[in-house]
Amino acid sequence: MIIIFQNLLKKIFSDLGSNLKKAGRREKSDAFIKKYSRYAFIFSVLLTLFGLFVILEGIANRGWKTISLVYIIFVFIVCFMFIATVFFSMPKLEIKKRKFALEADLLYSSRFLLLKLESGAPILNALIDVSKLHTKSSRVIGEIVSDVYLGTPIEKAINIAIENSPSESYTKILEEIKNSLKTGADLEKSLKSTLDTLTKEHMIEIKEYGKKLSPLSMMYMIIGTILPAMGSAILVVATGFIELPVRTGTTILVVMLVSLIITQMFFILFFKALKPQVMT
Repeated sequence: MIIIFQNLLKKIFSDLGSNLKKAGRREKSDAFIKKYSRYAFIFSVLLTLFGLFVILEGIANRGWKTISLVYIIFVFIVCFMFIATVFFSMPKLEIKKRKFALEADLLYSSRFLLLKLESGAPILNALIDVSKLHTKSSRVIGEIVSDVYLGTPIEKAINIAIENSPSESYTKILEEIKNSLKTGADLEKSLKSTLDTLTKEHMIEIKEYGKKLSPLSMMYMIIGTILPAMGSAILVVATGFIELPVRTGTTILVVMLVSLIITQMFFILFFKALKPQVMT
């Protein structure tokens, strides 16, 4: 049965191999499918058994003695597909995380690369110097240097980096290096033009973020600050007129507190996700 599910997952997640490479994982797609399909199978069995136990416990008072096998299989398949989808979505989340980390200081590393090239350093030596920087993007650039050290030609190493790139900005920079190595064009001039374009794009993103921030901040002030303060004050005053029991009033306040904490966490994560991960 696991093999059937593995073949099904392989068809559904046909882009898993490229996603694993873009996420920086070294494992093959077949190994990933075998590993996490087994995990999904085990968790699905446990979840199905737990669900059946709860359901049978709940319907015992109705006089039902058995439950259909078709229903059990259906519950298992639903649990398996849900858990497998969660597991197989991890590479995409890792790609986004890797992209944010790469673009956070990509312009800084790229300008350092341009500075080395303008000083007369060969492209490989310039890439080696960039890989030694203490930046997040230097680690990704260091993968090209590692491939070259292992015997891969620099052109092929750059092609591999382009295929596995999680960022369009990083791809543009690599394309300029690739074209320069192929045609012998002036890399310094083309790379400087590309960096100027990326800088303008990042400035536009920052301005757009500023425009989005004003209405969202107003919404946060209303939902996260004014409403809870006014609601708690109105509740305290209303309890004096309605004469609610102390236990009921305490329960309402606890519910309001939990709701406020969830709302605050939502806005914090939302603002963090909305913030452009750029460094100009």
